[in-house]
Amino acid sequence: MSTGPLRTALALLMITLGLTVATATPARAASTQPLTVRILLVSCVDPCRNEGLESAGESAPDFYGEITFAGFPTFTTPRAAEDQVQVAPFWTLTQQVPTTVVDQEISVLIKDHDSTSGDDWADTSPRAGDPYTRFKVNMIHGTVSGDMTSSVQCVTGNGEPGGGIFGSDPQPAVEVCIEITPNSVTDSDGDGYTDYEEYRGVDFNDDNVIDLSLPDLGADPTRRDIYAEIDWMRGEKPQDGVLSRVEQVFSNALVTNPQTSADGLALHLIPDEELPFAEAIDFGDTRAPGTYDDFDDLKQGNPAKACGPDATGNFGTDADRAGPLCDKIMLYKRLHFRYGIFINGLTDSGTTSGRAELDDRGSNDFVVSLGRWTTKMFGEVGGRAAAEQATLLHELGHTFGLGHGGRYDNGTVDLVNCKPNYQSVMSYSWQFAGIDPGRPLDYQRFGKATLKETDLDETNDPGLPGVVRPVIYGVGGVVAKGPADDPIDWTGDGPPFSSSASANINRITALGPDCDKAASDETLLSNPDWDRLVYDFTSSRYFSDGVHGPAVPELTGDAVLRVKAVDLTAGMTVDKPDAAGGDTVTATVTIGNKGASRSTATSVTFTPPVGDPVTRQLSDLAHGQTATETFTYTVPCTAIDGSTLTSTAKVTGRNAEGEPELDETLADNTATAATKVHAPVMAVTATATSSVNAGEAITYTVGHRNTGSAPATGATLKYTLPAGVYYSQALDQGTGPRPATVTRNADGTTTLTWNLATVAAGASGTITFTARPTLLMEAGATVTGTASLSYGGANGCTFPPATGSARTSITAVAPSRLPMLSALWGLRQDLRTPEVLARTQATDTRFDGADGSAADGALSQQEASAVLFLPATQPRTLRAELLATTFNMASRRINAGTAVRTITTQRLHLNTVGDAVRYAQTTLAQPPTLSNLVRYTDATLALTEINSGVAERY
Repeated sequence: MSTGPLRTALALLMITLGLTVATATPARAASTQPLTVRILLVSCVDPCRNEGLESAGESAPDFYGEITFAGFPTFTTPRAAEDQVQVAPFWTLTQQVPTTVVDQEISVLIKDHDSTSGDDWADTSPRAGDPYTRFKVNMIHGTVSGDMTSSVQCVTGNGEPGGGIFGSDPQPAVEVCIEITPNSVTDSDGDGYTDYEEYRGVDFNDDNVIDLSLPDLGADPTRRDIYAEIDWMRGEKPQDGVLSRVEQVFSNALVTNPQTSADGLALHLIPDEELPFAEAIDFGDTRAPGTYDDFDDLKQGNPAKACGPDATGNFGTDADRAGPLCDKIMLYKRLHFRYGIFINGLTDSGTTSGRAELDDRGSNDFVVSLGRWTTKMFGEVGGRAAAEQATLLHELGHTFGLGHGGRYDNGTVDLVNCKPNYQSVMSYSWQFAGIDPGRPLDYQRFGKATLKETDLDETNDPGLPGVVRPVIYGVGGVVAKGPADDPIDWTGDGPPFSSSASANINRITALGPDCDKAASDETLLSNPDWDRLVYDFTSSRYFSDGVHGPAVPELTGDAVLRVKAVDLTAGMTVDKPDAAGGDTVTATVTIGNKGASRSTATSVTFTPPVGDPVTRQLSDLAHGQTATETFTYTVPCTAIDGSTLTSTAKVTGRNAEGEPELDETLADNTATAATKVHAPVMAVTATATSSVNAGEAITYTVGHRNTGSAPATGATLKYTLPAGVYYSQALDQGTGPRPATVTRNADGTTTLTWNLATVAAGASGTITFTARPTLLMEAGATVTGTASLSYGGANGCTFPPATGSARTSITAVAPSRLPMLSALWGLRQDLRTPEVLARTQATDTRFDGADGSAADGALSQQEASAVLFLPATQPRTLRAELLATTFNMASRRINAGTAVRTITTQRLHLNTVGDAVRYAQTTLAQPPTLSNLVRYTDATLALTEINSGVAERY
């Protein structure tokens, strides 16, 4: 029988099976490894029809086999078709070999079933005296030895003569073709790791000892295995469950292994070791001087040394670096393992969440940098663990060749960010569950969808295949959410809706520059992510250590806060930056919202410089919208000139979800506006002659100045002379101006008044006048005058008066001791000088107008003569003597303090001239009636004794 065609077909089948084993190998148990033996062909080499295996007349053999794995029961196959000299039975036996076994021994025996006699054994062994095909499989490397030296091979027996092991009948040689799977290079799941590596690990030096155990790292022979080593800085270790959660995302991936039919991917995030803390590191191609400030300082070491006891790098484990096969292990991992570090922060990158190499052909290095995030930032995305999961998945996506917009059909990276039709953690709007708290942690799963920004249909379902979550898009740069299965108002301006609207729908300014620079005429493509990941990164431009490519901007914690936040601003102006007391100031407060969220519960509180705060509730403010409110207050008259009155306005609000504005954006919620106060400030200075003799003129100088910045109105200056100091305009020797009024007060003081009217800011003036102290003042006495300037300002404001005072001491001149009688003073007009007359007027004004003229504040010769002429009766006699005594004091013949002693003065208890004069003045205040006659007589006698010089005692 010709076996050529069958053998040719079988050879092609064997080649095919050797290259692509289609067997769906079930996931192994932890302690076993599957090994399959398949008998592909059994063929008679020597004649075996009616002879050999079969006796004459018995036709061809009825083949079956026995397959024995050492340590397992023998497996007997079903019988092949009867009476065949060649069969292709595909008898298959799979055993779960313990992973403790290094070499699995296997034997195959081919038999012929004979119903009339015992079954016959075929000889399939090339060795004498043994009908079994015997071989063994190295369960670490997959190599085959013994009668077979490859995983697909045909073995032919040498034939045995009769009388040998087969009994009396000689047996023909039979060929058996066997396939062993997996073979040494079989990669059932197509992930680049052989099945033997996935079940056992890697033996780098062929000593049958595993040097790198992939099973210990979770290798899954049915699904694509992806490895990434994860290190972390002190304090930045991933939260519990973060790595396993991201691994689960890959386990649920929309990927079916085309060779094993297993779903999902087997991502292995291998936590390794803690690294020393650094505030920030660089992730660029240029390594800065110094150590531990660069990603490559951490991965490779500085200086770079991967292996040995003094290894400086952190890639690989301590055991890897210390082992004798470190170089081989490190090379293997460099070709297969991605490397990521959880760090505190990136140089000059603020609160950026992470960074990764990005290339069309994938990459291998990345960082998660959340150490600078605040509690509030984490709270906005569901907590730190959620932030770490999302960022880790996002950065891993970059290493698989995904951009912020996914990946194009032609295999290039899509960098267009924030696309509404791309629902993947690779997009800023989906990286964190901040905008859509229910968004799944995943790459895009659904099919293709296209949105053309210049032709957006607002009247129909947007038609985004597979989209079930809310559609996140931008309206005027602000985040918005629309339904997945209803029309979307892409422009955000409400009805009427357009079937061909135009809007920049992937511009969301709060998410940062990568979502703020989008053009408004883009065609936004959306592709699924899972079916286009780049697993092998070894052809990447950035595969070499120290080469990372240009920085890919990433989402920051600050942007996370901004995207849902209200960000209110306050500005304020006043209509009167300069004002006087009593003025009404109007403040205009402008409230704006530059945040991404509509502001609700918005209020503004205006606090005037004086008075209680006023709070008003406002309507909601959309992004970019402003509102104005006006408030008024009155400048108090008591406000100090030159002072600044500051008004304050503070605005508060909540976002659309009712959350208060973030602390980080409150700096511009308060505005102030200042008004400078202008008020008059009057000052008075008063000086006087420091000392004068009694009766002599005191020169008073009173200055005033408006030191304020506003006019003083209704200014009135009053100077009050003390009792005993006499003023009259007739005797005033000053330069003026003269007072408008002179008021003699009941207490003996005199008030002089000047009406200054309006005194301009900075204006000043001086008034000089004279007044005389009475001759009755004795040496050592003092007199003090006081100035008071009252004034007002604008709007009827009045101010406390300005005051001043001046003091003068009274001195005395030694008397000449030559007093004259009244008769002589009547004759000696020459001695009645103007000064004597003035001193006398200052002492006693009763003589002014004695001649019948109007009193004018000065004593004239005529008035004096009228008093001294013929003083025959009272009170004229006493008046004449009083005038003569006053003239004697005025001419310094005697002083008020000159002692007197006569019987009369002693009886009247008068000790000085001044006592006598005052007694006389008091007497003259009483009517000269009979009852007062004695008093008049006594007073006249006492003065006559003084004027005659008999009473004085010097």
